[in-house]
Amino acid sequence: MTSTAEITVEVVEHDPHDGDAVLAVLAEAFQATAEMSPTPMPMTATPTSPSTSPPSGSGTMCRARSFLTMPEAAAVLRSAPAHLNQPVDVDILGPADAVEQARTLLAGVFTVQDLGWVSGEHEFETRLRLT
Repeated sequence: MTSTAEITVEVVEHDPHDGDAVLAVLAEAFQATAEMSPTPMPMTATPTSPSTSPPSGSGTMCRARSFLTMPEAAAVLRSAPAHLNQPVDVDILGPADAVEQARTLLAGVFTVQDLGWVSGEHEFETRLRLT
């Protein structure tokens, strides 16, 4: 990646501290540009498959934030491996190189399970489960 690119990150959390930990890792490496208010998630997820549906729970929230990625971001990340109380599902949308850069940064701090991806004409989207 040779230039700055914008990604949108959507975090589905059960514990606000877990969501904060994920967003803090990205904010350490990338410049945050926008944040949406948290949105409560329905009690039951749309059935996709047992491995891809988010864990259910009454406290499930979804937060979205946009970041500008920078080529040198990998060199500035200083976060140590982090512990999450519960799994956190993360959707990352943007140019393929920028999405992969964000995924790599998160994989350096959390255990990452790839749950799927969609490739469009100009953007790429991936869903990850962090533990």
